[in-house]
Amino acid sequence: MTRDLMASDHPGWAAVVAETVPCASVRGGCRIGGGMAAETFAIETTDGSVVVKRFRRRRSNAVRFEWERLGFAQRVNAPVPRPLALDTEGRWFDMPALAMTRLPGRLNLHPRDVDGWIQQLAYALVAIHDTDTTGAEGPLLRPSWVQTWRPPKLRSPSPLTDRTVAAIQRHLPGVSWQPVLIHGDFHPGNTLWCRGQLTGIADWCESRLGPASFDLATCRVDMALLLGPAAADRLTHHYAAIAGAEPADLPVFDLILGLDALRKMTRVLRGYRLQGVIVNPEQFTDRATVFLRHALTELGAS
Repeated sequence: MTRDLMASDHPGWAAVVAETVPCASVRGGCRIGGGMAAETFAIETTDGSVVVKRFRRRRSNAVRFEWERLGFAQRVNAPVPRPLALDTEGRWFDMPALAMTRLPGRLNLHPRDVDGWIQQLAYALVAIHDTDTTGAEGPLLRPSWVQTWRPPKLRSPSPLTDRTVAAIQRHLPGVSWQPVLIHGDFHPGNTLWCRGQLTGIADWCESRLGPASFDLATCRVDMALLLGPAAADRLTHHYAAIAGAEPADLPVFDLILGLDALRKMTRVLRGYRLQGVIVNPEQFTDRATVFLRHALTELGAS
């Protein structure tokens, strides 16, 4: 643990442990993630590990929404962190926070058995989408950004992006919105692995009821950008074999998520670098272009 996270530097760490792992004390820890809205830490105690997520906006509902979503995700037949304690008032760190269990494993974006790795991701997605949603309420019923999609502002529009926007506008009104539980941000960077086995699905802050194709397309885009378009198609092949069918309207969601990735290219490439994966801008653009053209062809809009 770096010095600024030691228990002696802030009483909040000890307070978290006192509420989540009684009779234990802080041994160390480290920051494991963070963005504009929140930052995440792994805290080692004398009786196991705890993950703490701190939210910078004091009046935001984000911490409560994530707590409720994480609680609902306990229904999923896959490894999911268990919520331990919630602090909406900032008692621990003078900012809202929540604590959850730490799942075993680590990020794995360089699998030895690529197809087996993809197949396990497909199994996890199907498990999420097969979850019983009876009684879902609150943040789980909030619409996702794709349900209020508007053409994005692109720094460098092209004939391809123009065709993509036109195809989305033409087909999106007719897509199926049959709701299932979705993760909302399912991609390899939000999974944990140990000895080639998937051991955890993290970051449930965007989970809600929505179309299964949104989740699958989110992961397909990441697969295409990391490993090439063939990997995205392998994911769909495994998903369809496990689920018994491919989700409806997948090419439309491929276009939406692929276009969104192009818009966020700088941010996505930075995230890949932090995760130990180097994809240069030219490679990123080439792979995104192939992905979008394939989806347009599927829709007869190439």
